[in-house]
Amino acid sequence: MANKSSFLSQTLQSITSTKKREQDKRRKTFEARKSKLLQAVDASEDQTAKLDALLSGLQELSFSNKGVSYFDNDQESSIRNMSHYLEQSRHDPSVSKDILHRFETRIREKLEQESERFNFANLYYRLLTEWTSTDTRPIAASERKQEELDGSFEHVQRYNLQNLKDKFSSVVFTPLETDEVKIDNYLSSLFDDEHAENILNDLRANVARFAADFKQRANPFNAPVLRQCIRALLTNDLLNEDAKATLSDFSTNEVVLAEIADVLNLRFSDLDNWSWEADDGMYYEPRRQANGKYRIMMDQDILQAIFLHYIAVSWSTHLKQQFSDLAYDKKFWRTTNKPSKHEDSRRTYFTNRRQQSNQGVAGAQLSTFRETFLLSALPSSLTHGSDPYGEDPESDGKEKSGLAIRQLLLRQIATNVIMRRSLHGSVAVVQSDLQWYATGLPHSTLYAVLRFWGIPEDWIMFFKKFAEAPLRMDPTPGQNVQTRKRGIPITDAFEKLFGESVLWCMDVAVNRLCSTTLIRFHDDLWLCGEPSVCATAWETIQDFVEVLGLDINTSKTGSVYVSDGEKDPVAASKLPEGPVCMGMLQLSESGDWTLDQKQVSAHVRQLQKRLGESTSIIGWVQIWNACMGKFFKNAFGQPANCFGQAHVDAILKTFAEMQRELFEAHNGSVGEYLREQIRQRFGVEDVPDAFFFAFEELGGLGLQSPFVPFYVLKDQLMKDPLDRIAEFRKAEKAKYKEFKESFELLSDQDRQRLFDSSFHNARQTDFPNEPFFSFDEYIAHRETYSSELKQAYGDLMREPVEKGIQLTNDVEPWFKELHHSHKMGWNHSMSSENRWIMHLYAEELKHRFGALSIVDRNLLPSGVMQMLKKKKVVWQLIIWD
Repeated sequence: MANKSSFLSQTLQSITSTKKREQDKRRKTFEARKSKLLQAVDASEDQTAKLDALLSGLQELSFSNKGVSYFDNDQESSIRNMSHYLEQSRHDPSVSKDILHRFETRIREKLEQESERFNFANLYYRLLTEWTSTDTRPIAASERKQEELDGSFEHVQRYNLQNLKDKFSSVVFTPLETDEVKIDNYLSSLFDDEHAENILNDLRANVARFAADFKQRANPFNAPVLRQCIRALLTNDLLNEDAKATLSDFSTNEVVLAEIADVLNLRFSDLDNWSWEADDGMYYEPRRQANGKYRIMMDQDILQAIFLHYIAVSWSTHLKQQFSDLAYDKKFWRTTNKPSKHEDSRRTYFTNRRQQSNQGVAGAQLSTFRETFLLSALPSSLTHGSDPYGEDPESDGKEKSGLAIRQLLLRQIATNVIMRRSLHGSVAVVQSDLQWYATGLPHSTLYAVLRFWGIPEDWIMFFKKFAEAPLRMDPTPGQNVQTRKRGIPITDAFEKLFGESVLWCMDVAVNRLCSTTLIRFHDDLWLCGEPSVCATAWETIQDFVEVLGLDINTSKTGSVYVSDGEKDPVAASKLPEGPVCMGMLQLSESGDWTLDQKQVSAHVRQLQKRLGESTSIIGWVQIWNACMGKFFKNAFGQPANCFGQAHVDAILKTFAEMQRELFEAHNGSVGEYLREQIRQRFGVEDVPDAFFFAFEELGGLGLQSPFVPFYVLKDQLMKDPLDRIAEFRKAEKAKYKEFKESFELLSDQDRQRLFDSSFHNARQTDFPNEPFFSFDEYIAHRETYSSELKQAYGDLMREPVEKGIQLTNDVEPWFKELHHSHKMGWNHSMSSENRWIMHLYAEELKHRFGALSIVDRNLLPSGVMQMLKKKKVVWQLIIWD
């Protein structure tokens, strides 16, 4: 870990040193008094004298959690009670010497446990010192020879990094001219009917009105707006760490915010004359992101970053609303196999049930698209998260995070594969990506698209000045400065604004020309559905990128055509070749998702090298937690019914194999490996497993188990997802029979009334004197009509409920103690995973340390631990790529 000491402020280091000195002082005082006390006890003549000496000496000893009334009162009561029993024994023979001996044994055990707490507090501080030191030696690589691990990764990294810089320069400084008239004609053809033309004209009018109003804003920058912009800039990788630290300081200084607002308001009032003000060129350099991927980033002036972020997000929020309106327009946005009004009426007539457009799977998926996937890269406001499709391997995948959205799509695709294969016999999935999209986007394409959406020329000129930034790849100011001729300067918000404005056209093209929905995360493309429809949509995507001067990334493009019968040769020939993967899950030709063991092996090899390079035990644990605790957990896919129990079993088996490979000489045990490392580096023997896995707040290392997150879900999943579709088909037939029997019981008069209410404006002669409609007609639009299929879809999409460990009576009092000492009770502040860990090691903790905590809470360097948790570990391979 480079320059580790810079991670800790001088204040935190001072506090840590003070707490360590206090801990050492208490430890030495306790051990001296304990030794003196035990000597006196051992010198006592009989059992009564021994216990008397112990009880007297306890008054001078300072135990853990001193000052917490719950423990102070309990300690006093315990001593008082034993003193009474001792006094009773002087006159009452029923209080035997054995009882007194047990009291003595209990007190001696308590003293030894307290010594253990002090010893491991000392070890904890030694581990922290090692972590903050800059001259500690690396931990040796686990079992493989170091020469097997060295060289290859560094060589590839250096080679790829130089390639990246060379490729970047060759692309961005060489213009790619596209035909703006051809682009405009292509996009106009997507709005080829009267309704579509009207909504396009309305959209353009709204955009023009917004453009004029936005430019007329008086003093748009103030303290609240600046804080929102700063908060967003602090969450992405646009600025370097020094700039982020400065921004963070700005956000709490009202005087500075007022000055910044004045400057930016003046700059905004003269927007037509804005420029980069960078005659020496803006330095572009490769920066590694949290996921290990390198991006060419430019050093940007802080005030310029705030100014541009505000403008880009303001435009993004407006365009997102305008574009979204198209997807919500029922006459404009097209769906596959949509029932006709006549089909709706017939179904209503025969089933005597009014049909709802949103009661089926099609409606549910359309809602998910609109509410989650649609333009997910564009922010909805200044306060909206800036990176909803990010690849942070330490993200827990919560709510609208990039990983959460992709996990949702993964479940939806997996469920669609099951349903379409079971109900229709075939399904296709297509995956693709655009090559160097933001870096290589032709400027002529960008301007053509912006004009198509109605953005006025004065704003086009501003965007043109932004895009044609003066850049240099040389770190020396003024050296080799060139004007950018292609691509978008990475400023996060502008990258999304321009990128989404162009790619939304692709979404519209696929929908209007193929009556299907493209699921897209920026330039990451997904299709799933009927094979011929997917094949046609893929052709549309290829036509689109050709017209707009974009490139398909063939290395990330592939398809899977799953069929229980003969495949359509025409559709199969049109689909792209290559695998379909999401994370480390790969879709097979049989429709099953399997873990890509080749990827797993590559990651394990790299993890082994990274762990071996760590220079501290705590740093080692950080890498382990980031990779084994989070990275693989996300990369293997979150369990859901659509994957079945076999998915969890495969993950557990894979983790076991990974640990056997990592710790071959230690029986596949991470605990045994760390125990040996601590013995070698610190000379401490007999370290319990509880010390490794207990939380940092309790004085443990907080090592995460990759198994527990899946064991709390185990046996909560469907064994075979196909069984759920079989259940649906059985219920579907029963429902059809029920409708048929009810219809056949109706009189002619009842049928006439039902017909009149179902077929509005129908003539009497149109009465269909025919039997109940066929089962084939009943199921023809089940994705639209069937609430039962929607329920099956929901069941397959469902993630399992965690099945936690139950609190048992024998350990319940210990967790009550923990609540008083650390405000951490069983039912509060503990996840199912944490309860599993704490219950598993409760007995060992209580035996070794007399409590579920290892180190006195008051002596823990909480500030350092918080900073430790915030420090992200850069992982060199990518989860979603």
